[in-house]
Amino acid sequence: MKRISELMSGILFTLLAVSLSVSGQNPNLQITTTSSSEYSKSPKTSIYPAFVDNIIYQSWTEAGPSPFFQLTAQGGTPPYTWSIASGNLPKGLRLDKTGKIQGMASKEGNYAFTAQVTDSKGASITKPLVFEAAPYRSKWFSDAKFGLFIQWGVFTQPSLKGKDGIAQFEKRITKFNADEWAQNVIDLGGKVLTVTINAGDGVRLWPSTTPSKLELKTQRNLVKELIDACHKKGIKFVAYFAPDKAWNKDVVDTGLDGTYGTLNLGLIKELVLMGVDGLWIDMTSATELYNFDYNWFPWNKMIPIMRANNPKLIFANNTGIYNGGTVLQYPNTDVIIYEGGTSQFETALEVAKPTTVKKKLAIEVDNLLDNTWSWREDPKLRNPKPLDMMIRNIKKNWEAGATYILSYPVPANGDILPEIYRDELKQIASFVKKNQGWSETPRASLSDTIDYDKAQKLTLTASARSKIYYTVDGNRPTTASKLYKTPIPVSKTCRIQAISVEAGKPASKVFDQTFTVLTNSNRTAANARSAAPAATLATKEAAGKTEPNGFYRGMRITVGPTPIRLTDIGRKYLQGNKDRHSIVIRRFTDDQPILTASLNTAILPIADDGYQYAPIPPTVLEAGKAYLIGISENATDQFAPDDLKNAPSFADYRIVQYSILSAQGTRKPIVDDKTGQLLGLKYEKVNVSGAKINLALGKQAFLRANNEAALGPASQIYFAENAVDGDFNTMAAAGGQYPWTLFLDLTKVETGLKQAKITFAQTAYSTEFQVMASPDNKTWTTLMEKKNNSDRTIDIKFDPIDARYFKIRSFKPEKQGETGRGMGIMEFELYR
Repeated sequence: MKRISELMSGILFTLLAVSLSVSGQNPNLQITTTSSSEYSKSPKTSIYPAFVDNIIYQSWTEAGPSPFFQLTAQGGTPPYTWSIASGNLPKGLRLDKTGKIQGMASKEGNYAFTAQVTDSKGASITKPLVFEAAPYRSKWFSDAKFGLFIQWGVFTQPSLKGKDGIAQFEKRITKFNADEWAQNVIDLGGKVLTVTINAGDGVRLWPSTTPSKLELKTQRNLVKELIDACHKKGIKFVAYFAPDKAWNKDVVDTGLDGTYGTLNLGLIKELVLMGVDGLWIDMTSATELYNFDYNWFPWNKMIPIMRANNPKLIFANNTGIYNGGTVLQYPNTDVIIYEGGTSQFETALEVAKPTTVKKKLAIEVDNLLDNTWSWREDPKLRNPKPLDMMIRNIKKNWEAGATYILSYPVPANGDILPEIYRDELKQIASFVKKNQGWSETPRASLSDTIDYDKAQKLTLTASARSKIYYTVDGNRPTTASKLYKTPIPVSKTCRIQAISVEAGKPASKVFDQTFTVLTNSNRTAANARSAAPAATLATKEAAGKTEPNGFYRGMRITVGPTPIRLTDIGRKYLQGNKDRHSIVIRRFTDDQPILTASLNTAILPIADDGYQYAPIPPTVLEAGKAYLIGISENATDQFAPDDLKNAPSFADYRIVQYSILSAQGTRKPIVDDKTGQLLGLKYEKVNVSGAKINLALGKQAFLRANNEAALGPASQIYFAENAVDGDFNTMAAAGGQYPWTLFLDLTKVETGLKQAKITFAQTAYSTEFQVMASPDNKTWTTLMEKKNNSDRTIDIKFDPIDARYFKIRSFKPEKQGETGRGMGIMEFELYR
């Protein structure tokens, strides 16, 4: 019986082998790749999730990124050929025959598909898999709308140092409770909590296992307590991390090798594995902006650690005060930061701007409730800002689409709701809760990254419970705008802005995209439109130059006394160019983005002046305002470089100088080689009926010391142009000296002038000043002198004069603390 059984088994095995061979199967061939959903357990084999964020898909390991994910198999006889037997990958992604998944995911979801691999002998096998296409990484942060940034640690006054100080810190923690902290975030209307868990004193608030020279760490795992408490209540936790450990210069912790970098690499990995949802990296990592050692926080090693160990972790790279909106470590960064200052005045509260970068990012603004980041023992030094000021600032930032992070310090004992801030926090919470959440931002059926050759219809979608309102005229949409009911016809290049409003929720963030349509008819129209009425662009040939950094090259202009409506922007034609280039217009004084569009050198005709003109949505540039207009350049197309020192003159706008913006359309970081390019502008004047012409609008203004030395703008934002831009919300003020002079050049002698007007700021004005005029910058006539001034509006009338130059010279206040605080000019006006 045993022998018969063995024979039967052999026959069955032979039949099975024949069956497998006939059907093309190989029992040794198997697909080793696993689904995206298993990533946390098997990161080495699982499909790296995609993110619907407008950039090319990348998969990450700690060695770095790849622009694809490689499906893997084993057994059989390589090489392998891959295909999809059934199901689908996320829209925008594709699988090639070598097993690489690549492309750009454009629709969220978990996509089930069956992968098939065939070896060189024809044997094949299949495996069902799931590929996750997740929302952009920082969508949860963007949706949060409001959160808290708590400043607390060993540095909290009375500040401590060294290991003994850490022990004292832990002993004095009598009111810290992680669950109460998380609940407090909820009670205040927040969805995210950021805490200083590794500040610049070098002390990490958890029992770190990364070795260091001084081992500055707590025994209690405060970080894990906070992570667990936040997650239990549905709150996200972001860890503040300072790469520099030398706030206390006499107690500086480093890795065992004496470097910050080695220590930071270990600490970041610990935090990622511990479960933080995000990292807020302080400004000593921003080596593109500051003279810090890159190796303190080596991004080329840090980013792979973050991305490989938690694909959904977000990080924000702080650019510091006055650099808000600068995009660093692009395209890997997930949050753009605006950080407010420590002054008690409203000017210290940052207001974010909408971003123009293509990657979907969150915008974060961090503003202080008090005038200090760290707790101060002396109650006289603690002074929360007025409630109306804070509410006003929150509204402005929400209008820009930013998530507002309110920052305040807590005392050494860990009391999350200090008495001195309690009333303000509760009132802010009341406002936040009434306005919490966003309606869903509309989505578009068309792409703004391609040029269409015929008319299109744009479909907008949002939540089924919402109504969509839109504009096509450049105005911000409101519930009074046109209600979306049917697809919007797009027959020419146009800018469409839209919001959605769900019942019981505030309006969504603004959808704002420019769609380019270049049919044969409007290409001809673009070529035929008349150029600027009083100017002809230079057509001489110039040696072309490429831009490997992707910088925007262009010009800074100031509009004259009459608004203009731009219809086309031109780039000088150079033979061989064939790429599509982005166009950006930003207001100079406040960096507000006005328009993004594009110019395709491959298809646009060449006008008589040698320029290729791209039609743009008609865009009004305001009288007196300064603007940056740039076109993104690249390493393949050439542009005509120009320092614009000898720029042509135009009747309705003045070219001030060259302009360079980063590849993300921001002013920093760039290499300032003083090279822009002369762009062609086609426009029409905007009639302003009945308005009295202010001859100072848009003219050349300068900040000077009273000895005529050049000065810079106070706080790097109060430019001279602000005094002649027609906007009473902007201010000119010189930095470095209290007495100073505003110098104005009208560019030509204006006749019959007989009236001037100065508007000082309410909290910054001159108590003793002089106003002078001159036709030649040599012979000066004094129009007014005033002492003991307390007026904010100064009207000056005089007999008619002919003049080109004016000076408003302040003599007092002369120092800090004096009445007036220093001259700030909101507006200087001149009339006949």
